[in-house]
Amino acid sequence: MTISTDGLAIRLIGGFELRKGAETLSLGKRKACAILAYLLLSGRSRETRGRLAALLWSEQDEEHARGSLRQCIKDLRRLATETRLNFLTVDKLVLGIDPTSIRSDMDELERALDDRNYDRALLLLGKARDGLCAGLDDCDPVFDNWLRMQSTMMTDRLVTRLAAWLAAETDPRQRKSIAACILQLDPFFDDAVVETIRRVCQESGYARARAFFERYAAELKADMDLRPPGEILRLVEALKPGKGEEKQATGPGLVQSEHDSRIPGKPMIAIIIARREAENEHLQFALATELLASISRFRHWTALSTELQTSRISFEDVRVAAGENVDIGVLIRLIDADVPAVFEISCYDFLQGGEAFRLTVPSDPSSWRSAFNEVCARFSARLQIALSSARLHRISQTSPNHFSAYDCWLDGQRLSIMWRKDTEEAAIARYEEAIRLDPDLSCAYSSLAAVLNSRWIVVPGAPSIQQDLTRAFELAKRSVLLDPFDHRNQVNLAWSHLLARRWDLADFHFSLAHEQNAGNPATLIAYALASSFMGYHERALELSKRCFELNPMPDAHYHGYQATIAFLAGDLEGCVDAAAKCDQLFADIHGWSAAALALLKRNREAGDEFRRFLRNLSAAWQGQGRPDRALAVDWFSTAFPIRHPADQVKLARGIELAAQSG
Repeated sequence: MTISTDGLAIRLIGGFELRKGAETLSLGKRKACAILAYLLLSGRSRETRGRLAALLWSEQDEEHARGSLRQCIKDLRRLATETRLNFLTVDKLVLGIDPTSIRSDMDELERALDDRNYDRALLLLGKARDGLCAGLDDCDPVFDNWLRMQSTMMTDRLVTRLAAWLAAETDPRQRKSIAACILQLDPFFDDAVVETIRRVCQESGYARARAFFERYAAELKADMDLRPPGEILRLVEALKPGKGEEKQATGPGLVQSEHDSRIPGKPMIAIIIARREAENEHLQFALATELLASISRFRHWTALSTELQTSRISFEDVRVAAGENVDIGVLIRLIDADVPAVFEISCYDFLQGGEAFRLTVPSDPSSWRSAFNEVCARFSARLQIALSSARLHRISQTSPNHFSAYDCWLDGQRLSIMWRKDTEEAAIARYEEAIRLDPDLSCAYSSLAAVLNSRWIVVPGAPSIQQDLTRAFELAKRSVLLDPFDHRNQVNLAWSHLLARRWDLADFHFSLAHEQNAGNPATLIAYALASSFMGYHERALELSKRCFELNPMPDAHYHGYQATIAFLAGDLEGCVDAAAKCDQLFADIHGWSAAALALLKRNREAGDEFRRFLRNLSAAWQGQGRPDRALAVDWFSTAFPIRHPADQVKLARGIELAAQSG
């Protein structure tokens, strides 16, 4: 659609188009168009050359990527000259645009919605089902991944906003227009379908309403292999001539409870595990982990996890365990009175002060996905949040072998968190079997990549480490291709880039994971450690602080990560304290505390810690012979993906001083 503006006009919704007045403009390279799209959609206006090169030339080395970027900048400069519009800012490090010189259909859409001009919004959304920037979606795998996420995020954000207005609006004409806007974004959104059927029936008769329903049902079957929900079937039946006056549907999908989040913005959901010693305790942990991952796909809320250790559990116990500012608590308990054992999922609404709902889930993982779907749907109703039905149903789509593969993946998860050579090798075998059974199980690729990415620290000196890292990178890329909306996949791809010293790509994928779920403690601590390695120490400290706020009883490896973060940020005492809580989980951990103590001039303690470090490194070492002091110092000084020379020098100096004291 043409955008009225005196400057440069860009269409982002549907196909990408560049205009000045009535003239359609052309750029020589699609990636030059992609740069403009990124700067507009990201909301940044400015971006570093390194990040742009990583985003659009991810499979080239840095020199060639930056050379290609320079060619695109030439195209953009030519456009600025030809149009006589000074929209571009370029220096040695950064490329940017002047947002006041460029207008997009996204800007027009926001204004139309702010003005409640739904007819104008509907025109702008005419190509919304094509996503964003159609035609630019095969420029580069990383850019494609980002663009898919932006399209989904745009749809979710707009549908949520429009659904709230639909629920509050009383004018029939406005309700019809709002519903039409929603259906351009999500053709299967229940409330919009219901509203449209009612309005068409009132304005054009039952036959037209029935025809609309038939088209909707056929598309739903073709796209998702689903039947229309009961509320819609009952509505169509009630509207039939001779059925009497239409009755208002009051199913759970149409009427939602009053609920105001105590934090402005996103509601907070806490997943709480009621811990107890049991043979299948690992399944309870896996259920909680997967439920957290499933609900974290939706940006409408923030999800976190914690634990509760008590035999009798009251509402107050759950509320305290969830922590402050949590709206909903989800308690997972193992009930083994029956054989086989089952899990009970209880949802507590802390604002209304009672239990919202309760589900029983068999311990067999084959039943979990449908339960997750139900939990997400009930959260949506409870919190007055509208979810894209396409996103919701995607959770339950699986391959025929999914559940056997899923069992293998669960077993691998249990083994991989033990951080030992033998358990890692067993975990690798289970993940490989999961992939064999289900080649589309993204979490198996991602988890296998995570194990292979950790071998440089779990089995230091092993001759296969470089081969492991190369394979991990391919697996991580595959996991993101299969499911870019799982933040764990983005994290593990980010680690692959970080370990290869591809700094900009690492930072990009960590930031995507954080955008997808800013309340996941595992993502927060991983992003914090990566930020520390990359030299963003203030950000690392903020992320790590948030992680421990959300997860006050973290696993030991969180403290190991914190030791590194504190050391590189200059908090040497904090490093020593964190390392003491991690003990011998990692071979390197006493090296960090030894280096910190040496720089604090606590030489005797530094010597003791260095000897512990050398013992642990020797026990884990998989290279030739056993490491002596010199080899241990050299390994510790160079093993970590530390970006800035000053941080490298500080670490090397600390461990060298500790070795002298030891």
